[in-house]
Amino acid sequence: MDAPAQRTGIEAYLIGILKRSEKLSYYARSRGWGFIMTWAHRIAGLILVLYMLFHIYTLSALYEPAAFVSKMKFVDNFIFSFFEWALAVPVIFHALNGTRLILYEAFRIRKDAIMVRWVFVLSSIYILTLAFFMLMGNQQVSAGFFWLMVAITSAISSTIVYKRLWHTQNGILWKLQRVSGAFLLPLVSGHMFFMHLNYQVGHDVETILARISAPGMKALDVAFVCLVFFHAGFGLYTIIGDYIEDSRLRSGLTVLISFILGVFAYAGAKIVLTI
Repeated sequence: MDAPAQRTGIEAYLIGILKRSEKLSYYARSRGWGFIMTWAHRIAGLILVLYMLFHIYTLSALYEPAAFVSKMKFVDNFIFSFFEWALAVPVIFHALNGTRLILYEAFRIRKDAIMVRWVFVLSSIYILTLAFFMLMGNQQVSAGFFWLMVAITSAISSTIVYKRLWHTQNGILWKLQRVSGAFLLPLVSGHMFFMHLNYQVGHDVETILARISAPGMKALDVAFVCLVFFHAGFGLYTIIGDYIEDSRLRSGLTVLISFILGVFAYAGAKIVLTI
């Protein structure tokens, strides 16, 4: 266990906010960054779940290209572009903080003070780089090469985590959560980056249809959809288990969430496979 690190100005500021609640301040004082990062990780995850539901709903308009074009005109403004960029904050934070947790669970690397700082540094670099390319606009990159590299990186990272964790005593869903997280780290961050290098990639209906019609992209997108919703579902299941004491309510919420996420996962996979 690392020796307690001196709190940074950011940590002191965040803990100061938490002190406004007596119960939260107790955990902030006793757990420090661990408590803050756990809650930030879960809040970021919840934001991403809601976004994925909205994203699947939006993509469903691809069945009628004219309707999709109409929706894209509605969101073709600075305010929506800002929110698209702001979404990078929970995306990359959740991804990198998840990586921090996997490094501890799979490799016993627990230098929390250093790891937390790297999460913030790398997240900031990603967010600012994305903003730079979005402002420049119309950047070109070979889609085939880009997604091949992303797929290879995802396969390698998930295989490494699989080999480290699969023979442990943890439950199979717990293991799949970590393996799926390792696979999604390059895929989700790469997806968001690629979709904003060029405005047409994520907004022009013909460009989108051409991309998802490629067999390789169909396979990758289906894996993306299935793993995202599994990862989200198990994350929500964990939160429910941690904070809902009534067993019947816990079971009911689990069934409800599983049904909703299952429906959207099916809808997302169907969009990819049938359009």
